[in-house]
Amino acid sequence: MATATDPKHKQENPNPKQGSRFAQSDPVIETLPPLWKRIDPELKTTGGFILAAVVSLAITGALAIANRPAPIKEFGKVGQEFYPDFADPTRAVSLEVYAFDKDEVKPLDFRVKRLDNGRWVIPSHHDYPADAEDQLAKTAASIIGIKRGAMVTRWEADHSRYGVVNPKQDALNVDEVEGVGKRIMLRGESYNVLADYIIGNKVDGSADEYYVRHPEEDEVYIAKLDIDLSTKFTDWIETDLLDVDSWDVREVVANNYSFDELKGQITSREVTVLSRKTSSDDWKLDGLNEETEDVNKDAVRDMVNAIGDLKIAGVRPKQKGLTPELQLDREALSGQKDVDRLQADLLARGFLLQPGENGDQKNLKLLAREGELTTATEDGLVYQLHFGRVFTGSQEELETGFSSKDDSETDTSDKANSGDAESQVASVSTAEDDEAKASDVAKSSDESEKVKADTNKPGRYVFVRVDFNEKHLGEEPIKPTEPEKPTELIEAEAAKEQGPKPDAADNETSDEAVEAEKEDPLADVRKEYDEAKQKYDDDLKDYESQVADRNKKIADGREKAEELNRRFADWYYVIPGDSFDKLKFARADLVKEKEKKDEETESDSNGVAEDKAAATNQAAADKFLAENKEKSGVITTDSGLQYEVIKEGEGESPQATSRVKVKYKGTLLDGTVFDESGDEAVEFGVDQVIKGWTEALQLMKPGAKWKLYIPPALAYGERGSGNKIGPNSLLTFEVELVSFE
Repeated sequence: MATATDPKHKQENPNPKQGSRFAQSDPVIETLPPLWKRIDPELKTTGGFILAAVVSLAITGALAIANRPAPIKEFGKVGQEFYPDFADPTRAVSLEVYAFDKDEVKPLDFRVKRLDNGRWVIPSHHDYPADAEDQLAKTAASIIGIKRGAMVTRWEADHSRYGVVNPKQDALNVDEVEGVGKRIMLRGESYNVLADYIIGNKVDGSADEYYVRHPEEDEVYIAKLDIDLSTKFTDWIETDLLDVDSWDVREVVANNYSFDELKGQITSREVTVLSRKTSSDDWKLDGLNEETEDVNKDAVRDMVNAIGDLKIAGVRPKQKGLTPELQLDREALSGQKDVDRLQADLLARGFLLQPGENGDQKNLKLLAREGELTTATEDGLVYQLHFGRVFTGSQEELETGFSSKDDSETDTSDKANSGDAESQVASVSTAEDDEAKASDVAKSSDESEKVKADTNKPGRYVFVRVDFNEKHLGEEPIKPTEPEKPTELIEAEAAKEQGPKPDAADNETSDEAVEAEKEDPLADVRKEYDEAKQKYDDDLKDYESQVADRNKKIADGREKAEELNRRFADWYYVIPGDSFDKLKFARADLVKEKEKKDEETESDSNGVAEDKAAATNQAAADKFLAENKEKSGVITTDSGLQYEVIKEGEGESPQATSRVKVKYKGTLLDGTVFDESGDEAVEFGVDQVIKGWTEALQLMKPGAKWKLYIPPALAYGERGSGNKIGPNSLLTFEVELVSFE
């Protein structure tokens, strides 16, 4: 038997270590399944390495998962609305806008809110009444639904970089001034916040994306914005100072004087009076020398239009203590010190209170540095404008009125560029946008530059009061006289009441009675009287209606005057400088020299030329009307008026005594537009316009739109009107009846 040392059992072993390793008995190997024991030893080694690597990777992955940071929750807000619960714009009853003027290094704010009584006011502008309900609803609607876009930072240190530093904070660091944003807040009924944003810079290369953040969050997001918002004071108020239509003006009195402020005395005076009975009449100037002077119609028209177009540029609150009737309010004035303060406040604006005649302290009068203008309208309202000093502050001061300085001491040159401060509150534009706008302005024409220069003239303080004078309502209606019944009719009626004699009655037959009635000798007298009596009854009803209408106008006028005085009582108004220039006129501005002609030339010009023009225009009108009446849809009335219904109206038609609101456009036969109302409806009396209008308006119904073809006889006839409407001109109007009362 061979032994272990027998050469026959000796085997080659190229790896003695490996051979010796596995030659020994291994308890782990012994426990492995038989298959493992049969695997090549080298493969066993490689498999062990792979297994170790897999285990190592598994452990590393587990550690990575265990040590992974928690997800940033702010990223989860991307795509969500800032205020998802705010969906109804009518819930907003308050708007607050805050910004920062980096040039003046001061905060700016604009606030609008609704009071408990339903009135809207602007708290940032001394609680001036606002016309804000619709405006705020539009702004709120444009703010609803703003979503968080991509998040650009979550660190407060980056706020200045993106322009979202909160402007509504107690203090700002120097390095934060450039990065202050605009903050917009909307509040609801209980002063709860509906929406609150800080809006920063515009995203480069984007037309409608901005950096936005919630005031209580540090994260800054990109958001698309299309916000309908203005913080310009005049965009939130009724800017018509007088709310007067130039058609309604019946009298204008310019009382031009100047006074010595130290002595309190008037140094010079010129009074100019213009008047007309109806809107279609020419203006008459008191004291006009008709042989050598003519009224300058163009100058008068410009002045009257300036009255109708007078706008509010800004307001400043008055000191308490003066009633609309220019009486001292003793309840508001506790002593002489308050009176002195009131007088100083007036004087700073260019006004001075003086005792009335013979030093009457109960009937004070107000003197104005630049005189007075009185405007009377057809409804009896008399507006008194007292012109004071030039407003010399900046546009921001003009609109907000928070300057601590006396305006008379303000240097306009130092404030030349500060008029844009208020626009900084609303604008979310970048410096590049501003440069683009500046470039557009630089390209404007010379005419535009002139207009710009006119509108940049310093504003003017004006003190406004309103009285009522029924004489401007026109002549009082005259009661008709009842016709006297003829004596013969009275006697005949008396005899008839006594009845016929008995014997005559017995012999009288019905046929004879009828025959007698037919042969009534008083038939003509009776008919004439009955017609006169019927006319009287109709005239009496019309008179009573006119009296009732006049009494209503008187009551309404007095009530309106009181209402306007309450509105004007608390404020000094500032009007644009160019408007003041049109209203500050002398008599010489309204008069032109009558052209001097020899008798032959004058006769030819005024006679033959005018007659020729009148004949030519009449012939053209007749030809047009004859052809036009044959067209489909054109209706011709008994008077010769032609009209075409473009749109039917509904309801009742106005009467001759009604007041109507209309939109219109008037053209001549050659297409020349001689007058139009524009987008705003104008108001006037039905019986206060040309005959063609008066007739047409009483046929129309509210909402109707007609085209009128008015013959010369129903328009301005042979006299024409102004420079555009020649003698015997046919007039064409597009008229829309908006409403009447």
